[in-house]
Amino acid sequence: MLILICFIISVFAAVFLLVFSLIKGISAKKEKRKISFKNISANRKRVIVALIIFLLSAVIIQNIIFALIFCGLYLYFGWYFKDKKAKELAALIDKQVIEALTIIKSAVQSGQSLVKAINTASSELKEPIKSEFSGISERLALGASFDKVLSDISEKSPSKEFRLMINTIRISKDSGASLGGMFDRITDAAVQRVAIQSKVNALTAQGRMSGNIVSVIPFVVVLMMYVIEPDMMSSLFTTVAGNILLLIVVIMVLTGSFVIRKLTEIDF
Repeated sequence: MLILICFIISVFAAVFLLVFSLIKGISAKKEKRKISFKNISANRKRVIVALIIFLLSAVIIQNIIFALIFCGLYLYFGWYFKDKKAKELAALIDKQVIEALTIIKSAVQSGQSLVKAINTASSELKEPIKSEFSGISERLALGASFDKVLSDISEKSPSKEFRLMINTIRISKDSGASLGGMFDRITDAAVQRVAIQSKVNALTAQGRMSGNIVSVIPFVVVLMMYVIEPDMMSSLFTTVAGNILLLIVVIMVLTGSFVIRKLTEIDF
């Protein structure tokens, strides 16, 4: 009876949070727009999807603990793949910054204006950094402020080297300093940082692999034990105490994986 009451309360709470997130996400906008899933921020989308997964799991399986497990797994792996994709994108842009600096420097030294040099870089570079420069060129063509455009693109870019380059361009334009000398120094620094980052990734690869293996081992052991002794392991899935223990295991494994991943990240 107590489990049924908790189940009903959790379902109503999830529905309330889902509706509240939708309403708040739309009402927070300054301009009035139609309610659309596309208008919601990425974080709110993940929360809403997590609530939907929780509701569907709770209704289909009729087990709140397993619904929480599925919801937690979705949130963790959603963060994991998003973080991994962002780092891979940043690494690609970091390597292309050197080429971008060379193109802009050559264009400026040949007599082109800084805006024209950025347009030249956007046409000659490849993705993904091409999109960054194309965004700058498009906004400048629409009459946006040069400093505002560079400030916005610097805040949104995942690459540290790209942000450093953009901030250098902003400072040089405001102070009137020579771009050629500053670009030479930034290029040398970028080459060294990319080389150091490659060495760091190689040295920490074993730690990341160990973290992934350690995260998978508990689930493999549970699966093997279930195949060998199904009667003994079935209590994990059929009893409340077993469900709670399984939830604790999942939380500890995901927490350990998160900690190991953060320990192997070296920020410089």
